[in-house]
Parts: sequence; structure tokens; C-alpha cells
Amino acid sequence: MSAAYEVATLALALVTDLVATAPARIHQVDCVEIQVKEEIQTNGPARGGWPIQFSPGLVYGRIEQEETRWIAVARDSGGTRVLSTFLDEGFERDWGAGRRKLYDDGRYQSQADGSYRITDGKGLGAGVYDVTIAGKTFCCLRVLDPDLSVPGGGELVEAYLERGGRTVFFRRYDGRSYRGVDLVQKYPNNLRIEIDGCVYVHCDCTGRAHDTITNTPLGLDV
Repeated sequence: MSAAYEVATLALALVTDLVATAPARIHQVDCVEIQVKEEIQTNGPARGGWPIQFSPGLVYGRIEQEETRWIAVARDSGGTRVLSTFLDEGFERDWGAGRRKLYDDGRYQSQADGSYRITDGKGLGAGVYDVTIAGKTFCCLRVLDPDLSVPGGGELVEAYLERGGRTVFFRRYDGRSYRGVDLVQKYPNNLRIEIDGCVYVHCDCTGRAHDTITNTPLGLDV
């Protein structure tokens, strides 16, 4: 379970609940069906076309040796259930996989100006930090995963994982020009991370922060 919040008011905006429901097989690949429920709260305005409703969905994934892999996503469109799978063009780019073995081997070298230079290291870890949410403090590995293949930078994930491997806090940044505007000018006071000359900006395209807080720091047993 995870949650997101409105930028202007810091009010709860979205709660996402994922529950594994059954084994499945898609294109001869064994996986698990995961039911997704998203509830958009009515204590704040809907933004970016998000309806205020309780909307179920399904995703399919599997745990492999080095990563968790998404196999398919089911969406309802005009009364028809549409299934997108890993064989469809662009699916792996949009959904891809998440690495299971995360470590810090000095890949991200901090510079005097606060930016980072990528070394020959292969790990995604970028330091150990104490993260405090709802009065609880966790010692976390900080993970950085930038998309440097896009000129000027695509998306950047910054996540904090506690010792047991659970994500405590997740934040997304966009490359300075990734949204078609100069995000530094649009959000001059927002957090930034610079990696190998690419500037990433933490922004809120829909009025909702690109932040996610999981059930772990909130102490919810789900």
C-alpha cells in the first residue's frame, strides 16, 4: 500500500493498494496476478484528468533472480478490457523491471558543487540516510536510477530502502526539458539533482507531488 499527496495543501490525494490474488501464465511465462485499487480522495480537487473514484485494475509480474519483472497490465477502456504485455512495442520501456540486488559501490561520486559524476561502478546505491516519516526513523540505502539515454535527461527515480529491503519513500524527478518546458524556470524553488551534467527537477505536473510514501513508515500491517 502506498499514498501520494497534494502539493499545495499536503492533503492525502491518492491511496494505492496492491494484493497478489492468483498465479497466472501469459505467453507461456508464469507470473502472479496483482489486483490494483486506487482511491482518489475527495478532500482535494482532482487534477490532470484524474477522476474521483475507486478504480480497480490488474497487473501481472514475476520475481526473477536479479529483478522483479512486469509481464502485463490490464486496463478497462470503454467497456473493453485491454491487456498490454511484454511482447507489445514500448511495454518494456514504460514498465521495465526493478532490480532486486541494490548496493552502493561508489557509482555516484559527489562533486564539490553538489552534483554527481557517474564512475565505473554498477550499483544504484548513493549513500545511507536516516529517513523520518510519521515519527518513525529508518536507516535507508538511497537509490538513484536516472534515464540518461534521453538528451538532457529523462526521468530519475530517487528511493529510500530500509534494511529489510522495503521501500520507505519514493520520489521522481524529470529532466530539465523532459516536459517540453524549462522545469528549472517553472519550478525555481524545487529540489534538483544533477548527474553527469543532466539536471533533474522534482515537479508536480498534475498538482500532485511525484512522491510516494509506503505503508512501512506509516506502520500499517497490510
